[in-house]
Amino acid sequence: MLDWVEGGNRPSASLRIAGEPIARHQLEIAAAAGAKRLLVLGDPGDERVEMMLGAARVAGLQAKIIRDAPALCAEVTAADEMLIFGDSLMADATMALDLCSGRGVATLPVEQGLAAGFERIDAEYAWAGLMIVPGSLAERLRELPRDCDIASSLLRIALMTRLQARPVDPVAIAEGRWNLIRSETDAQAAEKRRLDSTIAEASGQTVGTKIAGRVAQQVGGRFLEQDHGDLLVAAFGMLLAGAALAATGFQLGWLAFLFMGLSWMVLRGHRVLQAVRRQARMRPRGRDMGPVLFLAFDALLVAVIAVNGGPGLARPPAWFAAFMAVALLRLGAAELPFAPIRPWLDDRFLLCLALALSAIWAGPVTLSMLLAGVIALGWIVLTFQSGTARTKLTRP
Repeated sequence: MLDWVEGGNRPSASLRIAGEPIARHQLEIAAAAGAKRLLVLGDPGDERVEMMLGAARVAGLQAKIIRDAPALCAEVTAADEMLIFGDSLMADATMALDLCSGRGVATLPVEQGLAAGFERIDAEYAWAGLMIVPGSLAERLRELPRDCDIASSLLRIALMTRLQARPVDPVAIAEGRWNLIRSETDAQAAEKRRLDSTIAEASGQTVGTKIAGRVAQQVGGRFLEQDHGDLLVAAFGMLLAGAALAATGFQLGWLAFLFMGLSWMVLRGHRVLQAVRRQARMRPRGRDMGPVLFLAFDALLVAVIAVNGGPGLARPPAWFAAFMAVALLRLGAAELPFAPIRPWLDDRFLLCLALALSAIWAGPVTLSMLLAGVIALGWIVLTFQSGTARTKLTRP
């Protein structure tokens, strides 16, 4: 049996990264590595300990509280293996699982390890905060004081038995994929690194996506500190879409499209926050609502375009033109043969800005018809060109 030993009475285990305590991130790695039982070092009734017990049960692990080293010895047999996490270790899940493939002690070069706050092993190496040791080593803890540091003591015992060293790439420290989080400052810095890296991947190249990414970078950390911060962002985005419908009812087409553009930018921010929460998670909680929200947004956009096209809500040409424009934009963003154009077809902020201007002059339905025609014609030309190019390549 693989047991996971967690120092739950230490305050740094409850520091939060992307809305989740560090200990819960460790729990997910332990469960994925095959752990069957969780031993929490702490006192019954402690809020942090109870949190870990509840999370362990949700993950399908047996959980028990232990108070000291002798209590650990009573729970572990020689046939068991123990997965030990150093207090406050925030590790990349993929890297950690690779290290959990067999018995061993994770190590770092001593200079990089000590600079990052890891414990020295010898003149060359520092402990990287993770190890898998045989349960038989726990019996030696009986020779030590009851209040000894279990993780540090087991580390020394494992080193004396010459357990295999498993090196961790020190580049992971600089990249924020393997760090110790011992204070709120460390947690905020780690969260900012994750947010920045996710924004770099999700921001894109267009005007709307860059603005949305910049806003998420400035205020995203505040929402990540809340349990349901990303849901609040999504709700605000849909509220702006509702304001667009209200502006449409008052025949303020230009204002309706501005509200729709702002709504799309907020929903992009929600997408970034969800990506940060899911980054390096083994079991992301909840369903990814991004595709559903953007589909609902496009449906509302079709309605706003059609209704602002003129009197009468049931004019088939207005609804057809709006539907074709939005549908071709959505399909083109995923399938257009010329890839560099795809991100621009997905930028609804620029589209809504153009529609707001057209609502003052030519009318959004006219613009939608022109847009649908240009996309369809361009798609035909690009498909024909790519087909001609393939024919030339295959001709003998």
